[in-house]
Parts: sequence; structure tokens; C-alpha cells
Amino acid sequence: MLIPVNLGKLGPYISASKIPTFCLDFNKAKAKLIADFNNNLNQDPSYLSDTSKKWDRVFVDGTWDESKQILVDNTINRGVAGFKVLTPLKIKNDDRVILVDRGWVAQNIFRNELPDIDVQKNEISVSGILENPELGFVLSDNLVTSTWPKISQTKHLNVVSKEYNIDLEPFILVADPVLKDSLEYIKIIPTNMLPSKHYGYSAQWFTMFLVLCLMYIWLGFKKNEE
Repeated sequence: MLIPVNLGKLGPYISASKIPTFCLDFNKAKAKLIADFNNNLNQDPSYLSDTSKKWDRVFVDGTWDESKQILVDNTINRGVAGFKVLTPLKIKNDDRVILVDRGWVAQNIFRNELPDIDVQKNEISVSGILENPELGFVLSDNLVTSTWPKISQTKHLNVVSKEYNIDLEPFILVADPVLKDSLEYIKIIPTNMLPSKHYGYSAQWFTMFLVLCLMYIWLGFKKNEE
């Protein structure tokens, strides 16, 4: 006996069948991002230029502006609360300024006592990886404090760049740990979800799709028997 099929009712199942494909495509994009990132890690740094892009290894010469540093709050390192420290670097023979992530420093017992983030004032060469952080999860609408050094709830450039009266470079330079003024280095993670997780989600959605199809067929048989 033929099972009546209502194509309209199959709509949700057909839509669900597209989700695993989306997960696989998204996973391929993530895998390429990680591969490009890992490849850049092995490259010799080139001097910062207008053609430099996200995840490039670069170096730049300049001097620190320690008077306008930003501490990125709620940064956990090995279970300890602390800050990422962003320090402006005035680029040599140029009017440009780039924010440099010098690393992580632990929070003091009393939050109103900021950690020591002093830097040397002489000219320095900084190498590292260019990044453009996402906004991420924030705990307050008031994202940045009012006095220097300022405390920010995010590392996002659209937020922190508003604290400066100059145009900043469109990336943050995450300094290599060999930098003389570097703090504790935290390894860069280019994506918050590895491709293996996306494969797992794809498998779950494929399984769910098959279960829904089997349920629809079973209900059709049951209806015919009645």
C-alpha cells in the first residue's frame, strides 16, 4: 500500500537536512583559517604596511606612549583573573599609531590598585601577529573607564579606538614573548571552536534528520493501518 506524502509537511525536515551541510561548509572555512594562521606563524615577519592583513606576522619600529594604556578586564590565565595590556606604539618616521598587546598581567588583590605596566621610553622594534578581535561577551554597557590607564571590558578596536584622539591602525599587534617590555604571553587562538566540534554537530544533525524521516514514514504506515 502506498504511503501518502504531504510535501508541505516535509518542509521542516528538508530544511533540517540543510543544516549539516552548512556545518560542514562552515567547518571547511574554519579549517582553512587555522591552516592559514599556522602557516603565518612559521613565516619571517615583514615590516608593517598598508597591505598587511589579519594574522600576518609583522614587525614595526617606534616608541611607546605609556600615558595612554588600556587594560582589558576579565582576562583569565590558568585560572587567575587579570588584564591584557594594550600600549600605543608611535611608529617611527610616521604619524601612525598601532596598539600593541604586550601580554597578560595578574590583577591585584584590591581592584582599585592597578598592576605595574610601565615601559621603557627608548625606541623599540616590536614583532608579532596582527589580529582584529571580536567584541565578545561584555558585562556592562559602560565598556571603558574614564581615567588613564583605562580599563576596558573588551579588546574590540571599534570600542577602544574611541578613547584616542588619533586614528589607529586597523589591527592590534600581539607582541611576541621575546619583546623586552612583554608581559606574560597567552597563546593566540584564531577561533573559539575547533573543526572537530563542527564535524560532531554535523553528525548530530544528520542523525536527527534520519530519525525525523523515519518517524514520518512510521506515522504514514500507522495512518494507513487505521
